[in-house]
Amino acid sequence: MTEFTKKSLGGNHGLGARLKAARELRQINPEVAARRLNIRLEYLLAIEEDRFGALPAGLYSKNYIKEYAALVGLPAAEIKKWLSDNLETINENNDPFSQKIVRRQEFIVFPKLIRNLALILVFVACLLYLGFYFKKIVFPPELIIYQPDKNLKISENFIEIKGTTEPEAELSINGEAILNTNKGNFSTVINLKKGVNNIVVTAKKKYSGEASVLRQILVE
Repeated sequence: MTEFTKKSLGGNHGLGARLKAARELRQINPEVAARRLNIRLEYLLAIEEDRFGALPAGLYSKNYIKEYAALVGLPAAEIKKWLSDNLETINENNDPFSQKIVRRQEFIVFPKLIRNLALILVFVACLLYLGFYFKKIVFPPELIIYQPDKNLKISENFIEIKGTTEPEAELSINGEAILNTNKGNFSTVINLKKGVNNIVVTAKKKYSGEASVLRQILVE
């Protein structure tokens, strides 16, 4: 069995040529090989041309070569020995700018984290919106009476009721429907009788509960 021998980086290592020949024997083009190895095409071509200094430093160079050899079927024992003999020299000649290069599957972890956080934020925002919308539908509408005040004593036999509610609410005073404006304001005059008069103003939306305000007016 032929073994690889250690040579200087300035010469021909022979490993790249063997890897390339084995790849071509298996009829695998460089693009497909790079995709299967999940490395850049430029790194694969650098290995085939024995330009190991163009590879990322450290374990990346070793892993790229081992995985490439496994892909094209070169003996693992020979690759291990070759790496043992040559890896130190290769690392000394690595491009210093490649120190921070990471493989795609490692680099993609951070974008996945951002995407997942964005999805969570969208989900929470949807829940908050649905909660707000549900509350708006089922909760009683806001109802404010400006006039008259509570526990009022008057001598007239009529009084004006003024207030505001939500525009889509249906209004009634003592069971009689009244209209409100497109802004929710309303105003109407009702007749009173001698003694204590109970005035009940109610507001209700289609699917909501009912809001109610009581005013007691004493007519002398």
